[in-house]
Amino acid sequence: MNKKYLTMLILFACTSHVQAVDFNQLYQSWSGASLVSPSASKGQELWEYELIPGKSCASCHGSDLSQSGSHTKTNKLIKPLSPNTNSKRLTKVSKINKWLKRNCKFTYKRECTPEEKVNFIEFIRTN
Repeated sequence: MNKKYLTMLILFACTSHVQAVDFNQLYQSWSGASLVSPSASKGQELWEYELIPGKSCASCHGSDLSQSGSHTKTNKLIKPLSPNTNSKRLTKVSKINKWLKRNCKFTYKRECTPEEKVNFIEFIRTN
């Protein structure tokens, strides 16, 4: 095999490997010493909650996380959030943190609390 193609194959194999997120460690990084107990049902309540009338997580992502959604302002397509449907979801801690921060500020006009983050992720993981 040509060295050039072998090198490309090795690089592809290294970058395409997805390392599983340790959610317990992630949750602890958000909450520090105080352990937050994950609750998918509380996450679902938060998902549908409208602090601002007409604006909730479900407004853009929908209630069925296995389906695509659409941003309420831009109409941009949002791929399914369910990891069971979209294998790229919840695979990188940096993206989880980025999108939670951005979406909490958009939806609630503030960053989410550690407990809210944990419950959102549990809701997403189980749907």
